[in-house]
Amino acid sequence: MKWSLWSLERACSFALVIHILTCSVPPAHSATTPVGADNPADGQCPRPGPGASISQPADLRSHDGELHVTLTISSARDAQGHTRYCYFDPDGHQAPTLRVRPGDTLYLRLLNRISAAAAPTAGSSGGNPCAGGTMSAAATNLHFHGLSLPPLCHQDETLRTLVQPGDPPFEYRLRIAPEQPPGLYWYHPHVHGFSEQHLLGGASGAIVVEGIERIVPELRNLPERVLIVRDEWMPNAPPPPTGPPRPTKQLSINYVPVRYPGYLPARLEMRPGARELWRVLNASADTYLHLYVEFAGKRQLVGLVARDGVPLALGHTAAPERVRESTLVVVPPGARAEFIVRAPDTTARGTLMTAYANRGADEAPPPRPGAPAAQPPDSDPTRPLATIAVSPTAASPPPARVPVQAVGSPLRSPVAAVRAVRSRLLYFSEAQSAGGGTDYFITEEGRTAAVFDPSRGRADLTVRQGDVEDWRIENRSREVHTFHIHQLHFLVVARSLQPVTEPDLLDTVNVPAWRGLGDYPSVTVRMDFRDRRIVGVFPYHCHIAQHLDGGMMGTVRVVPARSVSD
Repeated sequence: MKWSLWSLERACSFALVIHILTCSVPPAHSATTPVGADNPADGQCPRPGPGASISQPADLRSHDGELHVTLTISSARDAQGHTRYCYFDPDGHQAPTLRVRPGDTLYLRLLNRISAAAAPTAGSSGGNPCAGGTMSAAATNLHFHGLSLPPLCHQDETLRTLVQPGDPPFEYRLRIAPEQPPGLYWYHPHVHGFSEQHLLGGASGAIVVEGIERIVPELRNLPERVLIVRDEWMPNAPPPPTGPPRPTKQLSINYVPVRYPGYLPARLEMRPGARELWRVLNASADTYLHLYVEFAGKRQLVGLVARDGVPLALGHTAAPERVRESTLVVVPPGARAEFIVRAPDTTARGTLMTAYANRGADEAPPPRPGAPAAQPPDSDPTRPLATIAVSPTAASPPPARVPVQAVGSPLRSPVAAVRAVRSRLLYFSEAQSAGGGTDYFITEEGRTAAVFDPSRGRADLTVRQGDVEDWRIENRSREVHTFHIHQLHFLVVARSLQPVTEPDLLDTVNVPAWRGLGDYPSVTVRMDFRDRRIVGVFPYHCHIAQHLDGGMMGTVRVVPARSVSD
């Protein structure tokens, strides 16, 4: 008899011992494992093999204003000895896409079934995952990246919420704001010190807030694809003596690996002349994507319609764009881009590529005498992600035909038209640690740089709810960084002190590397703290997970508007 996860949970309610021993078994996955899959020996966290066709994640859709989801996170070792992490729903779907509408409520039960071998010291939280505890590779929580949610336990709080192996199911209760812009968001763990390991292991999935076709009529009835690009550890073997440049991390697209040095791409099909909406999430821990589509060796124009979940049509200009044509779409780690791709009118073959990304200095700074050499900068060379076969017999993905009564649109006045009440200067910097590694910092000017300490009781910054501030994010290091803040979107108003008009609302933005001389590059962002939902404490950080784990994170405390304390 094959038990469902729901049945196992009911059985586990009779005794805690049975809960721990029996419920550590994740759902059966054999029925969903692709032919030729590249799987660990124990059968957990199955993944497609190189060159496989791209499959869409399963869709879990809300009904009658609610979406009820149970996700189990489990782990397994791959052939290289690296740990994989995977989310399963009770039907065995891996990393399903959660589809909700503005105003819906998401009820998500999270079960932690990560192997204790991932962190031998991990144990139960003692029944209170909201109270903090041991941060380890076996602990977990969820960040709902890009959504405007309260920074509270059971909602979108990541500084103290820790679900340990053996804990009962932990429930998230999220009300999607009625004014939440329709677009692509995502979920992933956010355990400080272990973000890179979890993301490299594949712990991520997409969230779609429905209704974008109401704002961008060009998308009505278009077939839609959700494409999630993840990175993973390179093999331990040395690189071959000849061949293409070796990347720092390997990539996959919807878990289909594209491995160095052969770079056998994943496969997808389109019909001649077809127009499709591609919703691309860069769920990489550390890798930048510079995406382009080419046919017959020629780059094609794609029609960008949304960035970081917000349609361009909601831009704060007199005549906002609905579709912006471009041949290159830059997607830093954590960011999203949604764009229209058009196939040629005849049978053809094309490629989805990611181009070389300049990560900063050509070489790392020299180490202190007697210290080990610092890690060289990351390398993101040009490489393919997927081949595109244009054929009359191609299967077409379904269009998004979901009736939405309300569309996401800002209810407040555009942040571009609001005068900032305060300006701040924050800066990224790096230094060698005593052990020869690298410490990473994000610091407000006038304060002493320090790596983030999760046990510290006070927030780094205090802001009044209702205020709008301008933050200049400066990069004083010789490699790029990616600024991200939880709970809200911001507007870029200047680059390296030069005012710009960029109508896109973002939650993640790249800050170029310092060249080692001259002025520090910077990005000035207008931070909108007017949403009453975001009162509380939440983080901002570099979304390159290696830097985040290395200490490049701070916290902001948003106090109620009536507060007079700073």
